[in-house]
Amino acid sequence: MSADLDALRQRVVEAVTSGKSLGQVFKEIGITPDNPAVVQEIMAQAGIDPAAMFPDGQVDMPSFVNNMTKDLSPEMKKQLAQLIEGMAGEINNGQPLPPDIQEFLKSWQKS
Repeated sequence: MSADLDALRQRVVEAVTSGKSLGQVFKEIGITPDNPAVVQEIMAQAGIDPAAMFPDGQVDMPSFVNNMTKDLSPEMKKQLAQLIEGMAGEINNGQPLPPDIQEFLKSWQKS
């Protein structure tokens, strides 16, 4: 399936209003750990250039995410952490997230 940002937006809105899982929507669009090209294509359509954001190719992702989300309330971070864990479990066929990401999400849930 070809990545289409507008179709993804529409499918996410439909999922939210119908109670469908966002993880299932992502899987249907082709957003899975074994298919990074779909995410890259959607990012490009959104005008996001990872090479420009991270010119050295490496980034301290927890610091980056904390900086991007610093104005979110602790409750919002807790809800996002739960959403991320749920979607990751669905998309990744129940495989656990890497330990560093698990710890990062746990820190959000304790906020």
